[in-house]
Amino acid sequence: MNRLEKLRAISPSDILIFDTETTGLNVGGSRRDEILSLAVMNLDGDVLFCDLLRPSERKKWPKAESINGISPSMVKDKKTIIERRSEIEPIFKSAKLYVAYNADFDLGFLRASGLDIPDRQTFDVMKEFAKIHGAWDGTHDEWSWCKLEDCAAFYGYRNFEAHDALNDVKATAHCFNSILDDFLFGEPRRRPKRVKDEFGDSYFEYGDEEFRSIVCSGYAAALSDTGKHTDYAPSSNEFQQQAKDEKDSADNQPARNHAVSDQRSTNKALVLIGSVCALVGLAITVLGAAIVGVPIAILGALLAVGARGRK
Repeated sequence: MNRLEKLRAISPSDILIFDTETTGLNVGGSRRDEILSLAVMNLDGDVLFCDLLRPSERKKWPKAESINGISPSMVKDKKTIIERRSEIEPIFKSAKLYVAYNADFDLGFLRASGLDIPDRQTFDVMKEFAKIHGAWDGTHDEWSWCKLEDCAAFYGYRNFEAHDALNDVKATAHCFNSILDDFLFGEPRRRPKRVKDEFGDSYFEYGDEEFRSIVCSGYAAALSDTGKHTDYAPSSNEFQQQAKDEKDSADNQPARNHAVSDQRSTNKALVLIGSVCALVGLAITVLGAAIVGVPIAILGALLAVGARGRK
């Protein structure tokens, strides 16, 4: 079996997705940070653990609090992670596959906290996504990483509250499933070469341009959207203009109807006047004043006929 087949062969109940929120980024040392929140879920969607945890040493973490929203007062009455180890360790020991976004970070904190977390096959969604859709990071000499929010949005999972452990776990699970379904997963990636152009400027030459063109075209992103697509979708500005035009049309409609009504009334009056003039002209002609009556009758007839023919 290839790698994809082996991953699909693992039972969803044996696949563990987890995420932590911490007081900072320092895993070890004298100023080490600690775990504030842990969420663990299997791929079936069963939440196996989700709770806040009280740090044993750190008393405040203003920078981290501004990101994850977890304050000291929220965890002051919670147990420490060591006090919950009897609940947490068996969950990890029963798993066959770990799935996380930046797994090294979360596993590092769990082990640094004193928990016995065994080694298991690990699928790091962040690194796998980078290999599929990332550009080469020459500074760190590896495929560039991106935020969970960006990866999730790429696969159509949007508008979730990031930096909440359980929300992040659910987003990571979605991304994991999406990557396995991504037609680019498992395709070999070639490490690019740094070359120089005729002006001495350096750039990366990937050597797999056909592959890169698929990625850059956004075709893979389009495949992730299960919604209906149309060949043309008006922009928000076009929608606004369309709505404005419809409003203007509705506002002007009564005036237009009124104008048409007035025009029709005017036409009827002209027909009536023309008809009266024609009759008067005929009467004058009959009475013997043809030189006066005939022109009046002709003018009246022309006026009546002309008014009747107007649109």
